[in-house]
Amino acid sequence: MKEKTFQDAVGFSVKDTIALFWLHETSTQPFYAAELYEQFVDQFPGRKVGYEYVARVAKQLEGEGALSSFTKGRKVYYEATTLGKERLLRYQQIYYERFHEIVLILDRFYYELTKNGEKPPKPDHPLPEEFRAYFSKLISVKDIVRYVTFKLAQTRSSFSMADVAKQIEDLFGWGPSNSYLYTVSWELEEKGYLIGSWPDEKRTRRVLRGTDESNEFFEVIARDLTNQIRTNRRFLHYMLQFFQKKKE
Repeated sequence: MKEKTFQDAVGFSVKDTIALFWLHETSTQPFYAAELYEQFVDQFPGRKVGYEYVARVAKQLEGEGALSSFTKGRKVYYEATTLGKERLLRYQQIYYERFHEIVLILDRFYYELTKNGEKPPKPDHPLPEEFRAYFSKLISVKDIVRYVTFKLAQTRSSFSMADVAKQIEDLFGWGPSNSYLYTVSWELEEKGYLIGSWPDEKRTRRVLRGTDESNEFFEVIARDLTNQIRTNRRFLHYMLQFFQKKKE
C-alpha cells in the first residue's frame, strides 16, 4: 500500500517543514545554509532532503520577504524578518492543535497494534470534527475498520457493525460514519471474509461472524496498518516537540 504524504494528508509538505525550521532557527540568530541543514537532519531524522533543497528554500523565503541575508566572509547568513516571525506564529496556530489531536489517536492505535511503550490513557473526548478529514487522509480508514472487525470476529461468536463502531470509539476516541462501516461490512461479506444474516424480519441489525479467510487476512491488515501508523506517528511527534520548543 502506498503511503500518503503529509502534503496530501494534512497540507504540510517537506518544504513547509524546512521553511518552518528556517524561520524558527533564524528568529533568534542568523544561520548559513550548511549549518542549518546539519541541524535539520539532526532534529528530523528520516526526512530525506538534500543541502541544495534547504538552501533553495532559504532563497525562496528571502524572495518572499520572510528572510533577509548578509554576507560574512564567504558565507551567506539568513535571519528572519518581521514578516517571517509573523508567519512562524501562524504556522503554530494552524498546525499545533491539529497535529496534537491526531497524535492522540495514532498513539492509541500504535499501542493497540504493537503493545510497545506505555499504554496511552483512554480518550476523554472524541476527535474534533474539524480534524477528522485530515485523519482519514493520513491513515486508511478501511484498514482500521477491517482490523477491528476481524479482531472482534476472533473473540466473539457473533457481532454487528454497531459493536465495531463502539469498539473504535471507546478505544481510540474516533470513528468513521455508520454508512462507511456498513459499506465495508458488505464488501467483506461479498469477498467471503464475513458471513452475515438477519435474525428477524425487521432487518435492523445484521449479525456477523468471521471465517477462516478473515483470520488470515487479519495478519496482513495489522501489518499494513502498523507500517502506516509508525511512519506518520514518528514524524508528527517530531513536529509536536518542535512546536513545543517554539512555545517555550
